[in-house]
Amino acid sequence: MEFRDVILGRRSVRAFLNEDVDKETILSILEDAIQAPSAGNIQPWRFILVRSQDVKFQLANASGGQRFVAQAPWVIAIVAECDESAVVYGERGRDLYCIQDTAALAMIMLLAAHDRGLGSCWVGAFDDDEVHRILGVKPGERVVALIPIGKPARSPGGRSPRKPLSGLVEIIE
Repeated sequence: MEFRDVILGRRSVRAFLNEDVDKETILSILEDAIQAPSAGNIQPWRFILVRSQDVKFQLANASGGQRFVAQAPWVIAIVAECDESAVVYGERGRDLYCIQDTAALAMIMLLAAHDRGLGSCWVGAFDDDEVHRILGVKPGERVVALIPIGKPARSPGGRSPRKPLSGLVEIIE
């Protein structure tokens, strides 16, 4: 796919076929994702790849009952290693930079999944404490997103309207 086609074609997918996706494809998506920029090139991230149906159901429940989370063959938790950013950047690294860094990584992951014909969705609505408990996340780390990935059950609809660029740009000369 051309890059612009990937950007314009990506949609949040919330229904997945009952078909597996091989681990090599998932790892190749992660290889693309780790090319994301990060403050000071610290790369303050790690991944928890969930295949267990029981754990996926627990994550779906911790995500306000978003059942599609359990429907995907893979759920990838993007974990920000906030303490790593704090070593160099202090509180700003812990509270902001590690979040920005993992957000950039998450967007690349979504685009890479779409480029491979897979569907995904950025899930950020979840109970932090419960997800951390389920996944055994360590102190100093934070789950920033859950990304269910699989083969879409249906073709996502059209693009949601976007605000016009003219109302979003301010030029200071």
